[in-house]
Amino acid sequence: MTIEALLVYGFIVGFAVGFAVADRKLGCVVLLAVPVAMIAYVSWWQGQNPDKIRSTSGLDFVFGPLWPSLGAIGGIFLAWAFRKQR
Repeated sequence: MTIEALLVYGFIVGFAVGFAVADRKLGCVVLLAVPVAMIAYVSWWQGQNPDKIRSTSGLDFVFGPLWPSLGAIGGIFLAWAFRKQR
C-alpha cells in the first residue's frame, strides 16, 4: 500500500469514528484500533511473503501504523468540527 492510500483509509476510519462517538476521550481510545490493526496487517503480510523480507522490514512495524494514524487523527477532528456546527 502507498502512503497516500494509508492516509485516506485512516482518514475514513477517523471520520466515521468522529461521527459515531461523541465523547472525545472514548473516540481517541477507539482510534487506538487503527495502529493495532496496521501492526496486525504488517505481521500477517510479512508472514505471507517471506521472500520479500528485507533488512529494513522491521521498520514497517514502526512506520506502517504512522500514516493511517495521522489520517485518522485528521478525520476525527474534521468530523468533530462538523458535529460542532450542528
